[in-house]
Amino acid sequence: MDIIDFTFIDYLDHSELSQSTIKNHKRNYEKIKKLIDYDEKKINQDDIIILLKNNENLSQRLTLACCCTKLIKCIDKPTELLNEYILFINKELKNKYIDRNKNKKYDYTKKDILKEMDNFYKNKNYKSFVVSYLVYKFNTRNADVNCCICINKKCSNQNENNLILRKNSVLYERNVFKTKDTYGRKSHEIKNKKLLHSLKEMIGEGQKIKIFDNFNNSTHLITKHLPFNLKSSDILKIVLSECNTLHKASKIGKNRGTDLQTLEDNYNIII
Repeated sequence: MDIIDFTFIDYLDHSELSQSTIKNHKRNYEKIKKLIDYDEKKINQDDIIILLKNNENLSQRLTLACCCTKLIKCIDKPTELLNEYILFINKELKNKYIDRNKNKKYDYTKKDILKEMDNFYKNKNYKSFVVSYLVYKFNTRNADVNCCICINKKCSNQNENNLILRKNSVLYERNVFKTKDTYGRKSHEIKNKKLLHSLKEMIGEGQKIKIFDNFNNSTHLITKHLPFNLKSSDILKIVLSECNTLHKASKIGKNRGTDLQTLEDNYNIII
């Protein structure tokens, strides 16, 4: 092991990085050594960036560039150019992801989704019906569906999302969601007999229950209760692909707590 090997490995071992991250950096360092002249006196950002550009895989470029930044930093050399290059790669990866999402074709339509929701209800799969209804009707993210079903307002908690039962309607209170700090709490009165009946069946004789006992790995939890195991974001894209209008986008943005620019950048809409 030469001096730079020892210096870098020692630097990683004494860093505050997680053990898995340290392990990945060490593995990537072995790849870097095959690509660049890592002599401490010769190594520089420009040569590293040129060599990294020869790798056609953007994700691998990003991984190696991050490791190179740590390598350069540990021998007290500037990293500004590498940091800028990492930002550039991240932007390129985001653009590829957006293009892939915008051009994605789906095997299902809004009609298919609504029919499957109706099947959930007919088959007394009330939990899947409730989750699907909220995602489809209010274009929610996953966390918005992590709700408590409450027999009345007194049982609800303002630090939770609530579905409060009324005589002929449901009050959907959203107190915990991604953009709450920007858009504030949201409240919707829902007059839907199937939803009200489903919630009453779920709560039974109780006063308050959670839809999900444990909300870790929310994507998996939600998708298994959605039509055709679609993601909530896929349902939003299908809705927008069939009704690609500013009016619809504005309504979805208001429901979801999202600005129009985000919808334009990430979903099937042209404003």
